[in-house]
Amino acid sequence: MTNSKNYLRQIGVSEEQFTFLLKRLVQEIEKDLQNNKMKNRGLSSKAISTEGKLHLTLTYLRHYPTFSNLGSIFGISESYANKIFHKTINYMLKFIHPKKTGELSLDDVCTVAIDVSEQEIERPVKKQKSYYSGKKNDTL
Repeated sequence: MTNSKNYLRQIGVSEEQFTFLLKRLVQEIEKDLQNNKMKNRGLSSKAISTEGKLHLTLTYLRHYPTFSNLGSIFGISESYANKIFHKTINYMLKFIHPKKTGELSLDDVCTVAIDVSEQEIERPVKKQKSYYSGKKNDTL
């Protein structure tokens, strides 16, 4: 039981949900390879399995680490971690169907925090004239 809770805390889904997502991801990849034979050419990479790719994607979505950190966790390069994430998330979007990808509805929002504090712009104390002459520029 504790292993299942730890699994849920680490990647954000239960083991059953992970298994379901993995099955759907494998189906989507196979369907894509059958529809586009050109994607099946070249050497196959055995650096990371489909299960590892899904785990990498869900870890990124859960914790938002840098791709450098993600690559070191999974034993791959930063650029390959980025490539895996984007390919996997594109496959997942084909079968997950989020409600609205570009819009945020009020039903999805629980709390909104807005930072409206002002930040001062430091101006140079010495040699200020080289930055600002005091004259208005009406060149527009």
